[in-house]
Amino acid sequence: MKKLLLILLCLPYIGFAQINFSSQNSFDIITWNLEWFPKQGITTVDSVKRIIEIIDAEIIALQEINNISEFNQLVNKLDSYNGYSTNTSSLNLGYIYKKTLNIDSIYTILNSESYFFAGRLPLVMEMEYGEEDYVIINNHFKCCGDGILDFSNSNDEEYRRFSAISLLKTYIDSNYSDKNVLILGDLNDLIEESYINNVFTPIINDSINYLIADKYIPFQNTVDWSYPTWPSHLDHIIINQNLFDNLSNIYQNVKTIRIDNYLGSFQIY
Repeated sequence: MKKLLLILLCLPYIGFAQINFSSQNSFDIITWNLEWFPKQGITTVDSVKRIIEIIDAEIIALQEINNISEFNQLVNKLDSYNGYSTNTSSLNLGYIYKKTLNIDSIYTILNSESYFFAGRLPLVMEMEYGEEDYVIINNHFKCCGDGILDFSNSNDEEYRRFSAISLLKTYIDSNYSDKNVLILGDLNDLIEESYINNVFTPIINDSINYLIADKYIPFQNTVDWSYPTWPSHLDHIIINQNLFDNLSNIYQNVKTIRIDNYLGSFQIY
């Protein structure tokens, strides 16, 4: 089964008829930072509802859920989807997923390492699809920093992100080596940075077992980056070796959905 991995971010008011990204022949997974959901109350709830219904993906991993009650309201409005959110901070992680999917469990991991994950513990979804086991790990890493990875300073933002990805890799290697694994979310750093300051070197150095599926996006036009007004590409999807064969065309099957194209501008979005 081919996997279509899509990268999104931020938040909208809707004025479009269709976004044709999904396919009945693909298993579509999205990561989407909603930016302090719902920023405009019921307008945001209804707009996000329509986007989700139009895109019609199987799974959407969400970051920055601020209001749990209005998130639940969104889920209740979606006839074909269920939802789950943490409720541990002002910026929660969550999932919206098709009711037809076989979800085994949703839980957090690395609970004793909250500092390196900025209080937003990795949120795991274990599921079965096509008689195979999948593990999806939703993240929202620490933001900010000066672009310099300082191993001597545990408070350094880049070091905290480096530690987060290292902890995730070690955990996956120990617990999910026989499963199809995706690490995704707002990882708040650049995969194209110089090697000495690149927080993703634990993944990059193990190319036999891991692939940054969106690795070509930063070398495309900045309007196709996940945060085009920064401009930067901070949202990523990483897959393990078990999924390499399922991603048949990295250029075609991994992309940023340009919802702003359907709204008139990124500022409106």
